[in-house]
Amino acid sequence: MSAPLFRRILVPLDGSRLAEAIVPAVVTLARACGGEIVLLHVLEREPPGEVHGEPHLRSLAEATEYLEALAARLGELGLAVRREVVTADQQPVADCIAQQAAAFAADLIAMTTHGSGGLRGVLFGRIAQQVLQRAERPILVLRSRRTHRRSGEAGTPWTAPGCRRVLVPLSGDPSSQQVLPLVWKLAGCTGAEVVLARIVPALGTISLLESPPAVFLPMASAALLELEEEEARSALSQLAANAPPGITVTVLVQRGETVEELLALAQQVDLLVMVTHGRAGLEGWLSGSTAGRLLARVAIPLLLVPVGWLERKE
Repeated sequence: MSAPLFRRILVPLDGSRLAEAIVPAVVTLARACGGEIVLLHVLEREPPGEVHGEPHLRSLAEATEYLEALAARLGELGLAVRREVVTADQQPVADCIAQQAAAFAADLIAMTTHGSGGLRGVLFGRIAQQVLQRAERPILVLRSRRTHRRSGEAGTPWTAPGCRRVLVPLSGDPSSQQVLPLVWKLAGCTGAEVVLARIVPALGTISLLESPPAVFLPMASAALLELEEEEARSALSQLAANAPPGITVTVLVQRGETVEELLALAQQVDLLVMVTHGRAGLEGWLSGSTAGRLLARVAIPLLLVPVGWLERKE
C-alpha cells in the first residue's frame, strides 16, 4: 500500500472559530489522502485578552484543554490526531509554525486567512506568507468569514465538504504544470474530477499598459489571441491525455479577464490548486498575481504548492 499523499497535516489554531473554519476541509483531505492531523497552538509572549471577540488562549492549560476538546471531536470521526502547544517567546509565530512543520515532517499546513495581525488574525500576507516561505511545503488556505460558527459546537456538527471537483488553473509558463503530479495523486485518493483551465485574454480586457499592439493593432491582436486559444486547448488536451488511468479530466479554455473567469469557475468546484514559486516569487505573487487576487475573493479552499515540492518529498 502506498503512503498517504498527506501523511501529516499541521493545523495552526488560535482558539477562534474563524481559525477553525479550515478544519472541515482538513477532515476531507485527512479522510481521503492523509494520515495524522497535528493541531498546533503557538503561545505568544504577550497574548491579547480576546481574539475576534472570543477569549484568547493565554496559558498552557487553556491551550491544552482547547486542543484536547478538538482532538476528541476529530477522534470521534475516526481520524488520527495529535496536539502540540509551543511557546513563541521572542521568536516570530511563523518561524514556530515552520519549525513544527519540519519537526513533524508535515506534508501540508492548513490555515485560515484573515485581515488582522499576528496569529490572532492569521493574516495571510504576514503569517501564512511567511510560513510558506520558511516551511517550503504546501499550504491549504481558506479566506475566513465572520459568519463562521465554531465547528463541532451544539447544533453545528463537523461535516466534511467533500472534494468532487478540483480546479487547476494553468498558464503558458511550464512551471505551472509542476503541480500536476500532486493533482493526479489528489484525484486518485479523493475520486475528484480534475478541471484543467486556461484563460486567454479577450481583446477588450487587454489594457494599453499590458500590450500596446493589442490596442493599436486590434485585428492582428485578435488573430494572435485566436491562435493562443487553439494552442492552449491543444496543450491542455495533451496534459489530460497523460493523466493516470482512472482520473477524470475536463479541459476548459475560456476568454476574458483571468481572475473573473476563474472566480466563475471556482463556484462549480470544491478546491483550487495552484503552484507557487517559493521565496523569490511570493512578494510579487501577493501584490497582484492571480493567486493573491483569487484568495481575496474566492469562497473555497486554495491549495498552494511550492515548485518542486513533490520531487523533494519523494
